[in-house]
Amino acid sequence: MSKAIIFEVDGTLVDSNVLRARAWQEALARYGRQVRLPRVLAQMALHGDQLLSEFLTEEDMTRYADELASFHRALFQESYLPRVKPFHGVPELLRHLRAEGWKIALASTGDPDELEHYIELLGVEELIDGRTTDAEVNHTRLNEEIPAEAIRLLGLDRTDETLAIAGSPYDVEGAVRLGMRCVGLVCGGFSDEQLVRAGAIAVFGTPEDLLTRYSESPLAAGG
Repeated sequence: MSKAIIFEVDGTLVDSNVLRARAWQEALARYGRQVRLPRVLAQMALHGDQLLSEFLTEEDMTRYADELASFHRALFQESYLPRVKPFHGVPELLRHLRAEGWKIALASTGDPDELEHYIELLGVEELIDGRTTDAEVNHTRLNEEIPAEAIRLLGLDRTDETLAIAGSPYDVEGAVRLGMRCVGLVCGGFSDEQLVRAGAIAVFGTPEDLLTRYSESPLAAGG
């Protein structure tokens, strides 16, 4: 049986969740909505219009939701993306997984150019077998459709041949609904309890922590 791992990227491999939330907070403020950062962070699993619907009235959604989302995208890429840092241990973890015979795919809800930036930042271009973003799928169920597309790109027929690694309950739930087992990482800002409640079979701190404790993880048994 093929061994494959699908990594979510934001909050899992790179420390981007707070920066993306700050960009949403700043964009909302520009359009007259003052929202506390913890409230934005709590909605970070949602995408675009879904997130904005938590903070805008139906009338305002109609009037300027698209404009606000475009402003957020430009603001994040210009002011916040350059500040995103990788979590420690990512290249080392991926090299170890490749040595153990795993195929590796990256699945991101970000734009394709953001994912390419992260791959370059992490220095893992030669360590991945597939990548996908929200540009390739329908936006109604990103947490399921993006990893499903990654599975297809890896040439696998069954979701039970793959293991997902994610940092948000939303992404854990999507992987579980697809039939995958999922390992959670708390470096994305969510707690052990939230990730386990979403369906994670094990929880670790960071990619470096997962590598250090590899022998006690589900990965050590070949998935």
